[in-house]
Amino acid sequence: MVLPIFFYVEPSHVRNQTGSFEEAFREYEKILEPHIVESWREALRVVGNLKGEVLDETKDQAELVELVVKRALSELVSSTQLAGCKYRVGMDSCVNDLLSLLDIGSKDAHFVGICGSGGIGKTTIAKAVYNHIFSSFKRHSFLSDVREQAMQYMGLVSLQKRLFKDIFKADFDIGDFHTGKKLIEERVCKEKVLLVLDDVDGNEQIDALAGGLNWFGHGSRVIITTRDEHILNVAKLNRDKIYRPQLLDQEHSLQLFSWHAFQNNQPPEDYMQLSRIVAVHSGGLPLALEVFGSYLSDLSNKEEWESTIQILKEIPPEEVQRRLKISYDNLENDYQKAIFLDVACFFIGWKKEIVISIWEACGYHPKSSICRLIKRSLLKFEDSWDGECLMMHDHIRDMGREVVLEEGRMELGKRSRLWSYGELLEVLEGNKGTDMIKGMSIPYASKLPINFTSEPFEMMPNLRFLNISSSNFVGDLSHFPSSLRCFEWKNIPLDTLPTNFYHKRLVYLNISESNVKQVWKIRPQDENQRFQKLKVLDLSTCVYLSTSPDFSWFPYLEQLYLGGCYLLDELDESVGQLCQLKSYSHIM
Repeated sequence: MVLPIFFYVEPSHVRNQTGSFEEAFREYEKILEPHIVESWREALRVVGNLKGEVLDETKDQAELVELVVKRALSELVSSTQLAGCKYRVGMDSCVNDLLSLLDIGSKDAHFVGICGSGGIGKTTIAKAVYNHIFSSFKRHSFLSDVREQAMQYMGLVSLQKRLFKDIFKADFDIGDFHTGKKLIEERVCKEKVLLVLDDVDGNEQIDALAGGLNWFGHGSRVIITTRDEHILNVAKLNRDKIYRPQLLDQEHSLQLFSWHAFQNNQPPEDYMQLSRIVAVHSGGLPLALEVFGSYLSDLSNKEEWESTIQILKEIPPEEVQRRLKISYDNLENDYQKAIFLDVACFFIGWKKEIVISIWEACGYHPKSSICRLIKRSLLKFEDSWDGECLMMHDHIRDMGREVVLEEGRMELGKRSRLWSYGELLEVLEGNKGTDMIKGMSIPYASKLPINFTSEPFEMMPNLRFLNISSSNFVGDLSHFPSSLRCFEWKNIPLDTLPTNFYHKRLVYLNISESNVKQVWKIRPQDENQRFQKLKVLDLSTCVYLSTSPDFSWFPYLEQLYLGGCYLLDELDESVGQLCQLKSYSHIM
C-alpha cells in the first residue's frame, strides 16, 4: 500500500514531471541511461495517479503530521486481515457452511452463532469467515476472548471502547457499561457492521455489546462464538442460525497432525503408522492435533515417539487436559515452565514487550523460552489494536492452572501461584504465606475488597507478581519483598499514595483507574530511595490526578501511560531527564 504525501508540490507536477520536476529530469537525462530516466518517469506517473494527501504548507506542521498519521492508521486498520490458521485442513467446508447461514445478500441484520466444545475450532472458523467478508463492510470489529476480557476490571467498558475504536477509528469516553450500551445503540444503528464476539460465556456480555438487531444497521452481521448454546437461546438466535463444528474425521485428523509434525500433508512412510495412532487418540480435536504434532516434531527418533504415544494411549480420550500436559511435562527447563505457568495464571492478554521485560528482570531468558513455547503451540502472540498481546487457548490455560493446583491441593502455601479470591483472602488474613508463593492476583470479577497490611508479604520472600487491585491496604509499601518485579494496584480507593512508596527492583507498576490526586510530588530524599529498575509506569485514567509526579523517582523509565488524566495540565520538568523513555501516551 502506498500513500503519497504531496507537500510543496502539486500531484499533476509529479504525474507529468512538470514544474520543479521538469528541470531536474533535464539534468538527469544528460548523465543517465535513457531507460533509467524513463523508469523514474513511469514510477512518478503511477504515484501521481494514486489517491494521496495534498498538504497545505501554510498550516502548522504538527497538524499536518497528525493528519497523515490518522489517514495511515485508518488505511491500515481497515485493510489488515486477522491472522488465520496456518493449515486449513477441513476449513473450507466450514467457512462455506457458515457463509450460507450469514446470507450476506440479505439486507436484514442477522445474528449467527458458532457453538461447540473448547478446541474444536470455533475461533479459527470465525476468523476465516471474518477475513473472507470484512471487505464488504465499511465498519467491522473482531472482539476476541470476550469471556477473559470481561473478567478484568471495567472489562465490559473496555470491550465497548474497543468496539468503537474498531468501527469509528476514534476513542470514546465511556464511564460505565450502561452508557456504553446506549452509545452503541445510538451510534451504530445506522451503520452496516460486521461484528464478531468471540468466546462469550455470559448473557451480560451480549447485552453490553450487541443487545438486539435494532442496534445495527441494514445488512449488518453479528457472529457469536460460545461453548454454551443456552447463551445463544437467551439471545433469541434461531436454531437454524447456529453452526456446530464437527470433530475431524480420521483422514483430516491425520492431515492436520502431519502438517504440524512434518510440515507436510502426509507423514513419511516410516512414521505413518505411529501418526495414525496419534490421530485416532486425539479424538479429532484440532487443538489436540496441533499440540501433539508440534510436540512430536521436536523428538529426534522413533523410540521417543513410541514412548510418548504409549503415555497418550493410557489417558482416557475425555481427559483432554491430561493429554495436553504431555507437552508441558517435557519442556526443557524450569524457565520455560515458569513462563508457561505465569501466562496460564496471570498474563493472558498482556502486551508482549511488558511481559518480556518482567521475565528478563526475573532472569528467565524469555526470548528463547517463548520461542520454544510457541513452537510447542502452548502459547502465541496475536495482533491487537495496541500491539502484540499474549494469548493461550482455554484448554491450555486450564491445564497450566491444574499443574499449579496439584502443587498443593490442601495447603495453599505450597502453591506457586494464587488467583482465586477466597484462597487469597485465606492466605492474607490467615498469614499463611510461604517462600513457595511467586505470584498472587485478585480476580477483577470479585466485588468484595480485601483489607490487609504489609505483614503477610514478609512471609513471601520470593513473590514476583502481585495484583491487589481494588483492595484496601494499610501499611508500609516499601516493605514489599525485594523479589517483586510486577505490581498492579488498580482502582486504589485512596486519594494520596503513601509517601514512602518506592521499590528498588520493581520493573512494572500499574496504579491506573484510581482515585489518587497526587503521586511522588516531591523529589526523593535519597538516590537509593527510588525505583531503580522501573521500566513501565501506568497512571492512565487517574481522572483526579492533578499534580505531575517528579520523574526523578524513575530514572530508567521506558514507558509512561497518562491517557485519561484529564486534570493533569502539565508535566514536571523532570520528565526531560528520562533519557530512556521510548513510549508515552498523551494526557487526553
